[in-house]
Amino acid sequence: MRMMSEDKERKDREKRPPMSVHPEVGLIDEIKLYRGEKVLSVAKKIAEKDLDQRISAALAVDVFYTYYLPVPLIPEQSETDDKDMSFRRSIVSSMVKSESLWKSKIYTTADTLTSIVASASFIERLNRLLPPPEGSGGGNKSQEQQEQQEQEGPESGPPNIQEAVQKAAEAAMKDSEMAKKIKMTAERLGAGKGSVFSLESSAELVLRLARETDVARILEKIEGFKLPSVKGRNTTKFSKGWVSGLEYGGDVERIHYSQLALPADLFYADLANGKLLLYEKELPASRGPIYVLLDKSGSMVGSKIDWARAVAVALFKKSMDEGRTFIVRFFDSIPYSSMVVRSNSKPNDVLRLLSYLARVKAGGGTDITRAVSSAVDDIDKMKLGGKDRPSDIILITDGEDRLSPEVLQRMLKKVNAHLHSVMIQGHNTFLQQVSYRYLTVRKLERKEALEVIDFS
Repeated sequence: MRMMSEDKERKDREKRPPMSVHPEVGLIDEIKLYRGEKVLSVAKKIAEKDLDQRISAALAVDVFYTYYLPVPLIPEQSETDDKDMSFRRSIVSSMVKSESLWKSKIYTTADTLTSIVASASFIERLNRLLPPPEGSGGGNKSQEQQEQQEQEGPESGPPNIQEAVQKAAEAAMKDSEMAKKIKMTAERLGAGKGSVFSLESSAELVLRLARETDVARILEKIEGFKLPSVKGRNTTKFSKGWVSGLEYGGDVERIHYSQLALPADLFYADLANGKLLLYEKELPASRGPIYVLLDKSGSMVGSKIDWARAVAVALFKKSMDEGRTFIVRFFDSIPYSSMVVRSNSKPNDVLRLLSYLARVKAGGGTDITRAVSSAVDDIDKMKLGGKDRPSDIILITDGEDRLSPEVLQRMLKKVNAHLHSVMIQGHNTFLQQVSYRYLTVRKLERKEALEVIDFS
């Protein structure tokens, strides 16, 4: 009977939700467990392999709240701890003693997205560094552990838990800093306005971008540009549109109610002189897309392509502010696949844009005519331009390429598109003849970038 009773108690304990090592978190309910499983899912996809069996969803919950809480308490060992709880306590205890964790707090405290990214980064790195379980004989060392031991010599064994946690926390600190910058950039670009802004579902992509050196350079350039604030969408005046303000004039259909109280002679005098107070009315202007063509030829390597990518991000912001479709396409001697973002963009569209811009490397020749032709074809096929929907094609290049102004003018006229040519440290006479705007960039600085962006 006693054995049956103990067995029943053990089964009951297994059915009960686990407790967090953090007293302030308490019972790990379904909502908290879901968050832990999300962290594990991201870590597993980044690692591209199964995780150590000791890394459980409960541990992921504990790690998440270690980053999320302002000042997590150091958990104390308890005699009633089972093997899993004891392991989780040892990990979290080592974390809170790490200087890297407290530096990460600047980016993760009370921020769900960066806490998920930091937790997934920590667990993915910890999975590679954890020493084998006691009694396993040490035969399951990870490749990273083996390489580290080879570098340090045969006398050094695998890192203990404290060392593994320290290295994992250092990696997570760097990733959380970049994740915060990516999130702030996405918010500044205004994607997803009018809805709850959430990037939690894209935590995996955020972590991958956080580890991209090209993304770091793009964000650095954007920060230097200090993107201008939203000025509002382009509009056209229309007597039956939405009220946007007040103005003086003689249009009695838009007269302000206060003018009806004027004496008759004064009313007619103001009407004759066009000085009646009127409602100003307008409707959103119908505009075609902002289409960015980025030269990725070999001569664009380095600071040129970094500057061009940052300008593309700024133009994306402009298109979203004005309610216009945004398209970007790289080209060298051939045009590459494009990326299209509609005006009602979602939060992860910013992440997709950063990923698109970062993965293309400079190299190849230059064919400007084919690039412009591909842009015109896209605008035409997608029915985005036309007589009443002017489009803007922004060509960013340093290329010396012969082309026919007459051919380009016919193509641009077909879809009512303005060509804005941005020559980086170079000159092209043919482009200058056909361009609606022709800009020469010398210093690759903020002033030149804002000049490219500033058009209506």
